[in-house]
Amino acid sequence: MTKLIPRWYQQEACDAILQALTTAANVNPVASIATGGGKALLNAMLLCGIEQRWPGARVLCLAPSMELVKQNVEEALGYLPPGLASRLGVYCAGLNMRDKLSQFIIGTPQSVARQAVRFGRIDFVLVDEAHTFDVQTKTGKAIVEGLRSVNPLVRFVGFTATDYRMQGLKVVPLTQCGLFDARVYDLTSGRNFNRLVREGYLSPIVAPALRFPQIDLEGVKTKGGDFDEEELAKRAMAVTREAVEVALAHAPDRKHWMWFAVSIEHAHMIERALIEAGETTTVIHGQLEKSERVTGIDEYLRKETRHIVSVAMLTTGFNAKFVDCLVSLRPTRSLVLWRQIVGRGMRPYPGKENCLVLDAGANFSRHGAINAEIGAGDSRVGLWECTDDVVRRPAVAGKEPALRERSAIRFPVHSEAEENDLRVYLGLMEGGDKKPPACGYLNDAEHMTCRQCGRPRQGFLSLKQKRAAADRGPLSESDSYEIHDEDDVLLTDEQSHDARTLPVLGMSTQPQGNSLLNFTFATEFGEYGLRLDFDRTTADNKWFAQARKFWERATGRKVPGEAYRVLLQRELIPQPLDITLTKYQDGKVFLTEIRWVRDDKLESFRYDPAY
Repeated sequence: MTKLIPRWYQQEACDAILQALTTAANVNPVASIATGGGKALLNAMLLCGIEQRWPGARVLCLAPSMELVKQNVEEALGYLPPGLASRLGVYCAGLNMRDKLSQFIIGTPQSVARQAVRFGRIDFVLVDEAHTFDVQTKTGKAIVEGLRSVNPLVRFVGFTATDYRMQGLKVVPLTQCGLFDARVYDLTSGRNFNRLVREGYLSPIVAPALRFPQIDLEGVKTKGGDFDEEELAKRAMAVTREAVEVALAHAPDRKHWMWFAVSIEHAHMIERALIEAGETTTVIHGQLEKSERVTGIDEYLRKETRHIVSVAMLTTGFNAKFVDCLVSLRPTRSLVLWRQIVGRGMRPYPGKENCLVLDAGANFSRHGAINAEIGAGDSRVGLWECTDDVVRRPAVAGKEPALRERSAIRFPVHSEAEENDLRVYLGLMEGGDKKPPACGYLNDAEHMTCRQCGRPRQGFLSLKQKRAAADRGPLSESDSYEIHDEDDVLLTDEQSHDARTLPVLGMSTQPQGNSLLNFTFATEFGEYGLRLDFDRTTADNKWFAQARKFWERATGRKVPGEAYRVLLQRELIPQPLDITLTKYQDGKVFLTEIRWVRDDKLESFRYDPAY
């Protein structure tokens, strides 16, 4: 077998993870690699790197499915030298292999969880598709607690294309979900993503200016953090035949299709419509026998059928590189699910120029560009601003532009919270004369009213204008179709931020007045500064909030009540490992992240230049 050669970014990601593991004794890093970027080979590279730095260390590799276990084993055998490859074992009930004694073991969480304690001492756990590994679930908890009961110092390393998890409508980074605590590499957003496309490591995702039928979501309730499946299936089935007809008519040159359905009944409706159009189709869903699913997937992978229809499956880890058309008849409020769906078409393949995505669920409009960074440059997580500024939200096709009241409640931008007025839900305020003026104070997340002026915490206001069916007249294009184009689904380099991380060679801290600290960070490319004001009474609320967050992260202590005490205790702030500089669209460069080690743990502070 020819030895696999790592790509430049796989080597960078491996080095970043190993550096984090070496720098801090208890850090659990996570790396973000775009779907199709080669996380299986990265897994093998880490096995080799860990053995070099910690000879004899035992490593457990977790992948969420039997297919991914097989893929990771193949990549490891193609990369590891024979001496290390001989130490590789597999623990997976689906493959009927149960090796608990090898130095390197690859398995599924479901199989490992039942026997976690019996694996003995495990030093490192590599978690593929880390967004699916939840320590709050029975399986995740059993693995973490079982391994830590044998070795309390076991380290966890995650890699995924979506390093966040949905909590209701809220997008929460994995570093805030209880296991992983430092994101050390990101190749899923902005210019990094675009570079992979330009260099041919990812297939371009396109959604040309094609009018495509849209599922009517008006009045569909949310259940379990996503649209109510029963009602959603009825709405989706109302446009399914039209969607199949339009898709086949406008993309006859596409060779291999994936369809995403809401329910089993909906999937079979798609299947019937495709068969009636003379197409070959495979349907995959959870109620099939295991052998039926395996047979159906194998038929598609052997290209015996042109279409495969999935219900809540094949969204994570499914590797069919030749897929060149995705059709989503499944609207979702989950950013994770949507990006994983689009990721099925990102893998390059000979003769495949790009992957066409046809979206009947307004997912592109709801979640934005697929390479937009989540929470970029924002250190205000959990804070909200007392304000009543009004801004205009971009218009959605077929709807009037909506106004919303500007609020710093930390709803992610990729949520639908703008459809609700949180104040009404809380029973705090109905508007009108009861509405006190805003003061601009920055409050903590747990407070429902402003600590300075008492104004209730705001939600997002949306002016939705929908004409009654009787007023609309005949069905028009704007009522049932939505137009996409490539600029809607991918941020160009001009719209993306360009970031560079520089090691810090030295740091000086100079006090100014009674409340200011001026930091100077020396790098091999010059000096960069940061100025923070620690006086709550005179500093702008926004500036003070950032200074407070920095102090708490750097020292592990609360900010002293008197600002001058901060200056006297400035020696408590450690010298950073590195700083990240970000270049924005206007060409200006700002310091946006600082990382350092405190108590053997890697910490970071994200600085928002907008403040």
